[in-house]
Parts: sequence; structure tokens; C-alpha cells
Amino acid sequence: MAMDASAEMDKGAFGKRLFTIRREQQMTSNRLAELCEVNPSFLRQIESASRLPSLPVFVRICNLLHVAPNCFLVDSLLWDEGDEIANLNQRLRALSPRQLRTVLSTTNALIDDQLEIEEPDTK
Repeated sequence: MAMDASAEMDKGAFGKRLFTIRREQQMTSNRLAELCEVNPSFLRQIESASRLPSLPVFVRICNLLHVAPNCFLVDSLLWDEGDEIANLNQRLRALSPRQLRTVLSTTNALIDDQLEIEEPDTK
């Protein structure tokens, strides 16, 4: 979906995703509003696409529902993870077998390191 760089956030898509995710997690709008420290009618306005949350409320919603921000913003962002992965794949295919082994071993080490940082050993 091509968009102008000045395009605004898609309120409708945001609200529908919020409604769907909240319902999937069996949380009422009143409960989510309480946890987000907002008025329940404000949360319903977000879900019905009349309003957008402030950044602090958006962060609370993401944290409370355990959802990455891009889940809500996918229709509004110009950056596409799939494009980035396709570009990386194309660049990897241009490498010689020796170069590819070097890049893969380095990449795997970086990924392992990142996973350890994000999920520290709880032993």
C-alpha cells in the first residue's frame, strides 16, 4: 500500500485491531480503560475510530495487551518488514559461498546475543 510520507494514522484500522485484540484476550473495554487510566468512553471512541490515543496511552495499551506497536500501526507505516527481509535475502544470494558462511555465522551470533538480552536466563 503506497502512502504519502505525510499520511496520518489510520484510525479505523487502529480501532478495529484494538477491539479485536482486546476481545481475543477476553478483556472488557471498561477494564482496559481502567488499566490504561482513561475514561471508558474515550477507549470506545478509539475503537470506533473517532479518536486516537496519546502516545503514553498507546504505550500502555501495547504493554497491557502484550502487543508490539507495529501491530496497530501496520496500515500507517511506510516501512514494511517484508520488503526489508526480501532486500536482505536478495543481498545474501549475491554472496559467494564463503562470504555467505561468514555472514550467517556472524548473524547467528548476533541473534543469539539479542535473544539472551531480551530473555535473560532465569535459572
